[in-house]
Amino acid sequence: MFLNRQKHLFAMVLPVIFIGLLILTSVSWATVKEVTLFPHSAKVEETIKIHPPSASVNKNQVMIVLPPQADPESLVIASSSTNRIRIDDIQVKPVTRVDENRIAQLRAQLKKSLNEKREMQARMKALDVQIQFWQAQTKAKTKTIAEADNLSSAIGRNSRKIYSEKNAIETELEKVDKEIKELQDNLNQAAGKSEKAWEATVTLSGLIQNDSILNYSYTVGGCGWQPLYRLEALPSSNSIIFSWDAEIWQSTGEDWKAALINLATLQPVKTVAPPELSQWIIKPKTAVIYKSSRKTKSAIAALEAAEADEAGVESTPMETTHTTYSVWSVGKKTITVGSRQRLKIKEETWPAQFLFLARPSLSPQAFLQAQIKLIKPVEIPSGQATFVIDGAMIGKRQFALAGTEADIYFGNSPFITVSSLTIADKSGAARIFQNKQTRQWQWLIEAKNAGNTPVRLRIEEPVPEPRDERIKLTFKHNPEPSEKDTTKFVWLVDLLAMQKKSIETSVELEAPKDMPIDFGWRR
Repeated sequence: MFLNRQKHLFAMVLPVIFIGLLILTSVSWATVKEVTLFPHSAKVEETIKIHPPSASVNKNQVMIVLPPQADPESLVIASSSTNRIRIDDIQVKPVTRVDENRIAQLRAQLKKSLNEKREMQARMKALDVQIQFWQAQTKAKTKTIAEADNLSSAIGRNSRKIYSEKNAIETELEKVDKEIKELQDNLNQAAGKSEKAWEATVTLSGLIQNDSILNYSYTVGGCGWQPLYRLEALPSSNSIIFSWDAEIWQSTGEDWKAALINLATLQPVKTVAPPELSQWIIKPKTAVIYKSSRKTKSAIAALEAAEADEAGVESTPMETTHTTYSVWSVGKKTITVGSRQRLKIKEETWPAQFLFLARPSLSPQAFLQAQIKLIKPVEIPSGQATFVIDGAMIGKRQFALAGTEADIYFGNSPFITVSSLTIADKSGAARIFQNKQTRQWQWLIEAKNAGNTPVRLRIEEPVPEPRDERIKLTFKHNPEPSEKDTTKFVWLVDLLAMQKKSIETSVELEAPKDMPIDFGWRR
């Protein structure tokens, strides 16, 4: 899509002949010096050398042609610090694109294939006409049996020939259609779809010396990069091998040869593999009173919203992150058009502590969790990652990291299960002279290791949170949790191979007798 460098920046003679006011300065080929790639765009920086036609000229024009995907509003032009030239004006207009040889060859091949397709389609139509002709002959009247036999033989013979030729053409047509699609895809990948480029006319003044330098930059679409990661967990050595590659592509129509390539990383987003514990809320029920069957939907919605506010329920806050980025420089590279290239960013070993995380109130599965603490903060943008344990791939998912600490999950183990069994769920009647209601829950948590190696296990259970001071809760555990806060109980268990351990936990609730209670999701 870029013009040939001889046409990318060039001197035009015709304006001088017809206008005679401004002399177009001769220039050397432009060179892509540096490219900063974003996920779906890039900032391209180029330089050119200007050669004045004569020492007496103090006003000149230079033509710069940008690729169709370029944003003309983003064009910034500056002379080098050693130049004593000034940029007086920049005028941009669309022009017909002139392709490089490789792109032109692709277009020529595509045009040839399209012509072949049209020729085959014409032949198919001609064969259809012949088929209709011989089908019409079946209704012709014959005078003798011999004449009928000859006609029948002619119809059969010609029909077989026509259908055979038609089948051959259909086969060739399928091949041509496939070839056209491949050529069109290759052309789009290499040069995009637009037939127009951008021509910028730059008016200069001042003293232009030999080999004066102009620097210019612009943003361009049709190119980008994405991170590709590999995280291999090595529990036996308490480490994770982290590999980071970058897949780069561009369709500007011209190769970037030995250009300094930078990769702009976006602010990473934290992700979590296992399901989060939901809050266990116990609160008084709010009665819904329907005053009229003709109440409008908006009034009902307002009533429900008021009830939610009255019960103290708040919507989950949403965070908006403005785009910030850091830049990785991968050195000078040649990035060809069309094809995707993979570059190595870095590979390093992270220290990690491994344990299994289970949330039996949600699932009996136990997830392998690696807790990492790095010496220096890192910024790793969100991208596709392959997760591996001891050389065996377990799957792919998005990964991102910002800072020095993170919990990374490597899927669940079929050998480690943690089940939760309800052994009691009782409601108590109010006693004499006591205006109270009670309810008791009891669970048996059983952790089982069916594997051949000992593991460390973290078990998390939700803490019920009352939303009314009249609701009293009492907890009993055997054994006591290793950690506890307002939202969860945590047990840290060392589980030997082929062994199991049990935890008993219970919750007792006491509230006014006449209080209707919503017992939450875990009843």
